[in-house]
Amino acid sequence: MSGKRPALEALSAAEKAAVLDELLAARPDLREHADAYAVQVMTGADRVAVAEDVESALQGRDIEELNTRAGHRPGRGYVHPAEAADEILDEALQPFLDDLHRRAGLGMRSAAAELAAGILLGLYHCRDGNSETLLEYAPDYAAERASAVVRDCAKLDIELPAVELLDLMPEWSALLH
Repeated sequence: MSGKRPALEALSAAEKAAVLDELLAARPDLREHADAYAVQVMTGADRVAVAEDVESALQGRDIEELNTRAGHRPGRGYVHPAEAADEILDEALQPFLDDLHRRAGLGMRSAAAELAAGILLGLYHCRDGNSETLLEYAPDYAAERASAVVRDCAKLDIELPAVELLDLMPEWSALLH
């Protein structure tokens, strides 16, 4: 046996997506199976993993990014560091919110609720605005975005696991009522 690994293992995510598209175009009989796997992947939201990912995404943004966004900006005027921090943090949070809307749009309410719970927990873990992170410049960011997530869930008809979240997020009990 040669030491070469299969080419599929070496592909990037984008390349794998292209291969799947080509395979399904060539073999439409596989579409039903592929769709079943896709549903399985999308319904498997793990709120703890999502919370960790949200927390990492928000706390992992480099505070040096403020240097490129805050202050006087040609064509925009003065941008306060708090406003710049909000924008940078929003960019980090947006993929999670997009995923929430995507799952809700596909009618995957249970998976969307788990994802939303994970987003809320991740935001809750960021509520104290650790120093040396962008959250220090946006002390209300986590609570404000959590409130927006709860409103989005109501609009999308996603029922949050409020009782469980109340136990996990006691300081935000008013947000969940």
